[in-house]
Amino acid sequence: MHAHDDLGLATANTLAAALAGATHLNTTVNGLGERAGNAALEEVVLGLRQLYRIETGVDLKKFPALSALVENASGEPLGWRKSLVGKRVFSHEAGIHVDGLLKDPANYQGVDPAAVGRRHTLVLGKHSGRQGVIQAYAQLGIALEKRQADRLLAEVRQFAVRERRSPDDRELADLYRTLPQHSSSPAQAETVLGERPQEVASHRLAVAA
Repeated sequence: MHAHDDLGLATANTLAAALAGATHLNTTVNGLGERAGNAALEEVVLGLRQLYRIETGVDLKKFPALSALVENASGEPLGWRKSLVGKRVFSHEAGIHVDGLLKDPANYQGVDPAAVGRRHTLVLGKHSGRQGVIQAYAQLGIALEKRQADRLLAEVRQFAVRERRSPDDRELADLYRTLPQHSSSPAQAETVLGERPQEVASHRLAVAA
């Protein structure tokens, strides 16, 4: 099976072909290829594993390094939103999403980032909520009270709108120092959630990159 992504269906058509009996599937790293590109290796491998319990023998845990190597060699920048390998696909900013994610990493996203050697990250911005701020400061070694978190949330949102980016560790610490009765030991402001391994079946299928 050799599919192109002209209508955004290369991966879907490739998965359908596998289910229909195809034994060899053409794919490319990051979905590179003519016109709109070909079926992406990472999407096909994980799609077969997660949706249909079909194992290809391809280990994606070190895939980010391969993806970056292909990106550099090809000279084609990888979109931040590219599924599985894009910079932002496992990042969470919205307050309700972060709150749910902290309660259960399986909330809001059906793909375990550990399957492709990655982790969830929390991003502070204009859509952040109280729990995101509390968690970010906890990573700096600072335990916030609800009142402090609410005040810092307003400051973080204003910062994100004004600077068009998230505050870094030093800037978070500076914002905290504006509060009365503070004590800080900044370490890092980016939260990383735990990884959950996913079950895979033993059926194997040949996938060619």
